[in-house]
This record gives sequence, structure tokens and C-alpha cells, in this order.
Amino acid sequence: MTLKTSFATNLKAIRSKRNISQRDFGDTSRTYLSKLEGARSSITLDKLDQVSQQLDLSPLTLMMLTLSAETGKPEIDLISHLRAEIESLARDGGCQGWKWRWRAS
Repeated sequence: MTLKTSFATNLKAIRSKRNISQRDFGDTSRTYLSKLEGARSSITLDKLDQVSQQLDLSPLTLMMLTLSAETGKPEIDLISHLRAEIESLARDGGCQGWKWRWRAS
């Protein structure tokens, strides 16, 4: 499954499960949502943020579900891998702004 297809499947499923119509997305057009749900368009970061807000989800949650569907790996495994990558970046000084946050947890 491609990322576009995985995203489309998750978006449509979450929207349907939460009884949110395409009209409920305010600033996001129904045509655009239809293209996203049909895997005929890719989402931008700004639109990911808007769509996630309408779904009452973090953009990271929506992307994690998408990556899980695309790779077939459980979300918890992806979260563990993500944490290890961020911790490695922090240790190596690759993300100075994050270093203190990981030490505090």
C-alpha cells in the first residue's frame, strides 16, 4: 500500500467513524477531501494540520496511522523507533532545541 493510499484509507475511516461529513471541514474544500480520500492528491503540512484539527487528532497520530498501514508495522513499534531516532539526534546535537525535552521525560 502506498502512503497516499494509506492516508486516504485512514482519513476516510476516521472521518466516517466520527460521523464528520466533508462539509464539516470548513476551510478545506469537499473536492480536495474527495481527492485525498481517493488517493488522487497528497496533503501539504498546512492542510494536514487543518484536517487533523477537524478530526480532533494530532497530525502525528494521523501520520503514524498512515505509516503503520503503509508498512504493516504496529504503531507501537513505529513510536519506539521514532523515539530512538529523536533521542539519537538529541545525543548527537542534531536538534539542540529538543535535547532538554527528552532529558526531562
